Amino acid sequence: MVIGGILATMVVLTLVCLLLWTGIVPAPYEPGFSSAKDEATPVIQPCPPADAATVEVTSIPVNVYNGTDTTGLAGDVTQTLTESGLTVTATADWPRGSYDGNVLITTSQAGLTNAYTLARAFTGTVNVTIDETADASDPTVSVVLGAEYKQSILSTAEIGQLKAGEPISAPKGCVAVTAAPTEQASQAPAN
Repeated sequence: MVIGGILATMVVLTLVCLLLWTGIVPAPYEPGFSSAKDEATPVIQPCPPADAATVEVTSIPVNVYNGTDTTGLAGDVTQTLTESGLTVTATADWPRGSYDGNVLITTSQAGLTNAYTLARAFTGTVNVTIDETADASDPTVSVVLGAEYKQSILSTAEIGQLKAGEPISAPKGCVAVTAAPTEQASQAPAN
């Protein structure tokens, strides 16, 4: 009878260990790791040019990238943007893998005003970064949709109401674009 109790206990422990090991049941405590969800590293955004004002949104060349496993995400946003009069030159999965945030907008130094103008077409957290791999004179803006993206693009009618000539406010804690490229690249989100 004692052996039967020990055997039953071992079976239960083995089952619990298997469930923990496979991730079906989350571990209540993982040694060496925080049990709280890790806080995302804040993205340090480049400051827009001094006295920058929004441009006509339909004049902005755009690429739309899906930074998630959700099929069709970039296609849906591309459709909304093209119906709003924007020219989308590329729609694809993001070549850099996945993006955990809501919307990431990347561009060259020449495209910063375009990036901050297009950022107004989205709700939620929108981060703007410099793409160090882009030609510094290329005004194209790349929109990366991330894991937190939940249909946060404005409607076609709302995008059509975005006005040119409005002042662009610098995001809190932004860095001047004149910073060294290696410094800016180290501040871009890791993927």
